[in-house]
Amino acid sequence: MQQPGGIRSKIMFWFYLLLAFMVGISTITYWIVSRIEGKLHNIETVDTFLANTLEVRRMEKNFLLYNDPKALQQGEMYLDALTGQLADNEELFVRLSSQQDINTVRSALQDYGATFARLGHSELSRELAALIREQGNELIMLTEDLVVMERRAIQRLIRLISNTLLLTLPLLIVLFSAAAALLGRGIVSSLKKLERHAALIATGNFVEAPFTSSNHEINSLISAFNRMSRELKKRQQQLVKSEKLASLGTMLAGVAHELNNPLSNISSSAELLDEEIGPANTPLAHQLLDQIHLETQRSISIVQTLLSLARHENFQRRHYPLRALLQEIVLLLKGQIPRGVEIRLAVGEELSVFVDKQKIQQAILNLLKNSIDALAGKGIIQIKAWQKQGGIKIVIADDGPGIPVQLKDKIFDPFFTTKDTGQGSGLGLFIVHEIVSQHGGTIHIDLQRQAGAAFIINLPGKEKS
Repeated sequence: MQQPGGIRSKIMFWFYLLLAFMVGISTITYWIVSRIEGKLHNIETVDTFLANTLEVRRMEKNFLLYNDPKALQQGEMYLDALTGQLADNEELFVRLSSQQDINTVRSALQDYGATFARLGHSELSRELAALIREQGNELIMLTEDLVVMERRAIQRLIRLISNTLLLTLPLLIVLFSAAAALLGRGIVSSLKKLERHAALIATGNFVEAPFTSSNHEINSLISAFNRMSRELKKRQQQLVKSEKLASLGTMLAGVAHELNNPLSNISSSAELLDEEIGPANTPLAHQLLDQIHLETQRSISIVQTLLSLARHENFQRRHYPLRALLQEIVLLLKGQIPRGVEIRLAVGEELSVFVDKQKIQQAILNLLKNSIDALAGKGIIQIKAWQKQGGIKIVIADDGPGIPVQLKDKIFDPFFTTKDTGQGSGLGLFIVHEIVSQHGGTIHIDLQRQAGAAFIINLPGKEKS
């Protein structure tokens, strides 16, 4: 018989096998006990027949020794009872021995009855006394043979039930041992393999466990283990990247701090020089000074952005309704949204976020600006949000050209941009990543989309105090 694959199925298989075995043993035992009960009832019937036979012999003895007429009367009563018992229980007696033996008993009883009747009507002689004793002994022997045969049958049944019980215990031990060995071998060996793979993962080797078990449950466990391994590997990569970005951000903040004063001096010097040269000089000089001033202010703005990321003292989180917060951002962007671009908001009124309002608005504003630039004047931007696993999930998606897969690992790096030179600083998505990380959340690109780009933000929730 082929065993089923699942652990539950195997356990049920062995359970029903053992149950069937126990039911079989119980049925056999019950049958034997019932047979013994029947045999005991038969013994009672045969014992009664034997007891009446012995009573007849006792009456015979009393008459022969004491010549007591009452003994003859009582003896005849017992003989009548024996004749009736033999007739009533003939079927039972035949089962105990054979029809021939019962005919012999009936013939012996009739001969003994006839001789017993002669005792009251004939002169007692030695020959008559010897004859009745001989016939009485024969009747006793035949009756005792019936009792002996039934007792032997009972003894055989008792030995059978004893042997059955003695045989059952080793068989049960063998069955339980086989069940434990077969179930344990597959489960324990698979768990040992998982333990070895867990040890490898602990050392940083995120190797997946092979599916070597025939048990559905073990394979499900291995599948979950492999998913965990992949997720740990992914999280480790995210952690390494976050640490790299954090270190880079700290370095950039230091550099920005050092650049702030020189840039301010350059801007001030350009303004003073513009005033000193006066309007009489060539327009080209004024144009160049204006460009110096503009680019210096742009550099100062970048420096201020980097410095603001390095300062956490003003980071204050409160509960805000998410839909209202997003509507404010869309309103701020109203003048920058081309006519061909539509922003669709699918956020429930009941959702709230525990955030620093200014920073999270800055992050979402940067994402929306990126989407607007990617759409090139025509397309749809969708903002969706829902509650998930104790936090809030926000998805900002557009139907633009999308992001190439090969750029997914660089998209949040500082100063990385796909725009033309002078069109962007490459800090927008880096700032978004830093702000989301400061909130204890994560942001990643949805690579499953067939068209367009989608950024997924996961923000942790917090109970209101």
